[in-house]
Amino acid sequence: MIVASIYFLVFCFLISRISFFKDDHLSLKLIFGILIIKCLACYAYYWVYFCYYPSGFNGDSVSTLHDAKIIYNALPKHVPDFFKMIFGLHSEMDTDSLYDPYFKHIEKWGRADVTSDFFLNDNRTPIRLNALIMLFSFGQYAVHALVMLILSFIGQYAFYKTFKKYFPKKEIILAAIIFLTPSILFWTSGVLKEPIAICLLGLFTYSFVKLFIHRQFKFKYFLLFATSVFFFMIIKPYIIALLIIPLILFVIVKHYRIKRVMLFYAGSMVLIYGIGIVTLKFVFNKDVLNTIVVRQNDFVSLSKGGIFFMRGEKYIRLEYKDSTHYKRVDTVNNLYQLDRHSAFMYWDTHNLRDTIYETNNKDTSYFSLEATCAPSGSAINIDRLQYSFSSFVKLIPQSFYNVLCKPFFYDSRSVLELMASAENLGILLFFIFCFVFKEKAFIDHNLLICFISIIIISFILIGITTTVTGAIVRYKVPFIPFLLMIPLLYLNPGILKKIPFIKHLVK
Repeated sequence: MIVASIYFLVFCFLISRISFFKDDHLSLKLIFGILIIKCLACYAYYWVYFCYYPSGFNGDSVSTLHDAKIIYNALPKHVPDFFKMIFGLHSEMDTDSLYDPYFKHIEKWGRADVTSDFFLNDNRTPIRLNALIMLFSFGQYAVHALVMLILSFIGQYAFYKTFKKYFPKKEIILAAIIFLTPSILFWTSGVLKEPIAICLLGLFTYSFVKLFIHRQFKFKYFLLFATSVFFFMIIKPYIIALLIIPLILFVIVKHYRIKRVMLFYAGSMVLIYGIGIVTLKFVFNKDVLNTIVVRQNDFVSLSKGGIFFMRGEKYIRLEYKDSTHYKRVDTVNNLYQLDRHSAFMYWDTHNLRDTIYETNNKDTSYFSLEATCAPSGSAINIDRLQYSFSSFVKLIPQSFYNVLCKPFFYDSRSVLELMASAENLGILLFFIFCFVFKEKAFIDHNLLICFISIIIISFILIGITTTVTGAIVRYKVPFIPFLLMIPLLYLNPGILKKIPFIKHLVK
């Protein structure tokens, strides 16, 4: 903790000296206050997932640090191995010289050609980053959490600077949305991918606006744009895929002063995404829709839990509580045999899209036990997605609703879900407040439709592929600022001077 405190003070000193962090509305006192609140959120995250939940040590933060430690342990005796793993200078084969001493023991490394459909495995970059942090963290979790705090803060501040000009006299509320929305504050406070994603989100939007809106064609903005795009493609590629088209349309509408903004956005997005999906399928042999179907079905299976066996190309699932329809027949190799006449579902590993149901088993082969997964306590009851147009259309309304409104108090089953429910209620009240006290001035409809487009496509994609409320809350974190900026566009800034705890912050 002492080491982390020293690093924190150094970061605060740098903020006070770097011109990028100078702002007419966010004073240094407010910035330092935000940083202290983020530190408290780091402690809250640690307490929840390391103290409150008994299974906390199986969470993403600990598994990431565990895997990073394996890479870090290559030092000091095997320095070349360390840098090969950091920069990806190795093959994906099990015969690679790094496999047995390192990759075999890393839980979330995976093989890129198996675990990834379009892009590199998004678990590796956080592992590599934390392996580098271990060079100066001295094994302290607090230092790793502080680096995540710093990354997320830089991204959030860049995001604030990007959009503050569109919210005159409402800059303080915009900053509160970006920095202090509870789910953003909480999920950017752990050793996770979310802090990195928020950092990239801010840097990407900041450089995009500088280049294509303000036409400031400077090398530093090109470098920032290229770097953020590159790491987005590795860590969370779906975010940039959902952002880039609405932002490009925003630039086109602004430059050419297109009148029918909503019609232009709707038609362009359907056309562009449609052409993109068809091109990927028939030119690059990458079926986006099939990937979505497989991911959704995987989430449904995971949320329901089960006991999973595999033999060759056959991947079998039994009910989680079903312990009578299989028996161990080889204790040395840990092999199992399914009872005759038992019922189960299974998939062909070459076609995970189609689920096959067996009602009268006659297969007496030996199977290996792949996993035992308890049902999720926050699962959403949703139909399995099929590879058909009607199946997608049917699930879209429910998917959007789930991301926008769930969890809510009536379906909350844990303390965290109650907190998420309170946040959803707060978002609803914020919408009502902004529309009740809306200003009569002109609203930038181009910006409004851009935000709405981002929310619609992102919430539909998250909702249609995710059937667990805990995962939904995490996945929608990068898009929450866009959601809350929609009502903020309408808010009359004069009302802020009548609110006691805000009026002192508003010039």
